[in-house]
Amino acid sequence: MDSAERLFSKKGFNGTSMNDIVKESGLSKGAIYGHFESKERLFLSIRERMTVVGLTQARQMFSPEETAVDKLHKVAEITMASSCDCPREMGMMELEFMVAASRMKSLEPDMQKRYETIYTFIREIFEEGIKNGEFKEDLDSEALTSILFAALDGLGVHYATLGIEFDARRLQDTMVKVVLEGILA
Repeated sequence: MDSAERLFSKKGFNGTSMNDIVKESGLSKGAIYGHFESKERLFLSIRERMTVVGLTQARQMFSPEETAVDKLHKVAEITMASSCDCPREMGMMELEFMVAASRMKSLEPDMQKRYETIYTFIREIFEEGIKNGEFKEDLDSEALTSILFAALDGLGVHYATLGIEFDARRLQDTMVKVVLEGILA
């Protein structure tokens, strides 16, 4: 997986072949296919690993005395850094994968599971804010989580495909401000 991740980072998803991964890893094609049915499955496994590591790190960054507002700021900072402060090639690679994987029904359950893991993480912060009285009681945490998720993904797509340089910090601060203005109790 480490060899494949290095190659994907250098050559992109479409530019990396299984033969490249075999050569880079020193493993046989059979050994790789024994663990991963396709390049897409291998890439998805790398993404899942990154998600688990990222969410674990995010949770460790939260201190017990932090509010839901504080946590939203941190989530926005982490997400913007991974979307707009990384090389454009990383975003392009992600987009290439998403297009290819969307055509593979066998990957849908795992892609949905990854989405649900991240979605639940963000939604829990909104729910915590409602419970603690920080956010409005009638907040639709499901809808807000979906909107926030889509906005962050959209910024990542724009950054990767349009060559636009974003001031990630300004976008992050504006997004959090707009969201908070609508939900604070």
